[in-house]
Amino acid sequence: MLSELPPEITAALALKEEILWWSQPRPYVYILRGLPAIFYGITWSVLGAYWYHGSGGIGEYSAFEGWWRLIPLGSVPFILCGFSFFFYPISLGARARHTWYVVTNKRIFIARLLPKRKLDLRVFTREEMGPPHVIKRFDGLYEIVLVRSAQDKPYLIPRLESGFFGIHDGPAAEQAINTSLGR
Repeated sequence: MLSELPPEITAALALKEEILWWSQPRPYVYILRGLPAIFYGITWSVLGAYWYHGSGGIGEYSAFEGWWRLIPLGSVPFILCGFSFFFYPISLGARARHTWYVVTNKRIFIARLLPKRKLDLRVFTREEMGPPHVIKRFDGLYEIVLVRSAQDKPYLIPRLESGFFGIHDGPAAEQAINTSLGR
């Protein structure tokens, strides 16, 4: 089991720490969570383009004189921000490819191993965790919400840092989490 994990993650394990369960999320689950951002991107880009068009642009038909002709350029950050929202789902999908969910006999954590960066660990503490809340998705995958503050607000979509999302073996993960917590 250890040989299947990247060496950076196995090196982060403490002495006598054994892995009970691990998995990686399916990228499309992360991508679906980022799709609403595209609508924000459309809104920002359209507002920026409307501002630019409404001010007449920078050419000779500009509604402004002198250095005020630069006013239409204030729309450029809005347009660029709108384009960045378009790429947000893709960056989430790439983030999922570098994410591992790990349950050991001593702790539960999310490990992100990004290229040319050090290992990023999100360790769940016993104080912030409630009992694992397992949700079976429509596509057969599971979501396990671990953070108590996210469990108390079921009407909100929990953040990706609140648990394990897009995994195949939810019951096995729940059992490993309960074993790790001594329940």
